[in-house]
Order: sequence, then C-alpha cells, then structure tokens
Amino acid sequence: MIGPGCMPRLRPLRKRTLSYTRVRRIRRRPNAARTPEVRHPEIVIFDLGHELPKATLVDASAAGRLRAWLFERWAWLSPRAVPVLVATLGMIFVLISADYLAHFHGDPGAHYSIRIVGP
Repeated sequence: MIGPGCMPRLRPLRKRTLSYTRVRRIRRRPNAARTPEVRHPEIVIFDLGHELPKATLVDASAAGRLRAWLFERWAWLSPRAVPVLVATLGMIFVLISADYLAHFHGDPGAHYSIRIVGP
C-alpha cells in the first residue's frame, strides 16, 4: 500500500534560504476561562436596536394551501417558462415523428418488383 507522501514529485521542492522565509506565528485563541464575563447583564437584544420578529397570519383552509402551493410552483416555473415550453414542444414533435415513421403510409395495394439489370 502506498501511503501519503510516497509518490515521486514531478519537480523537486525548492528549499528557501532562511532570510527569505516568512516566520509563521500561531495565533492562539483565549481559553474560555480567560474570556471576560458580561459586565452589563441588563442590556438585552432589544436595547441594541434589533427589531422584533413580525407575526404573519396563515390561511389554513384548503383553498389557501392550494393557492400557496400553486404560487410556489409558478414562482419556480416563471423564469424557466421558455425553455420548458421548447422542451415540451420538442418532446411532442419527437413522439409524433416516431409514430409517423412506425406506420407505413404508402398505397397498401401497390406491389413493388425488383428488377436486376446486369450484363
């Protein structure tokens, strides 16, 4: 089994001189014990200028649910209406042409003969 780093490299690694390398420093996050506690617990979210959520009235009747369902479908279909219409017409024309080619539309009483012309 080949482990990571065992495959040969296409180009050798470039070793940088010490003067051109960047010193990488690891930033450490403060521990949970070091985080300062909230100094003003009386300040709540409403004091910071945030708006309260607004309640909306939902129509629970069957007609309201049907209307909402249709609106969601129309919202999805409206920007895609032209490509969907073209694809639907193309499918219908393919089915019609397959049906036309599957049936013989010539004269059923006509007899055809094959004549071989040779030396």
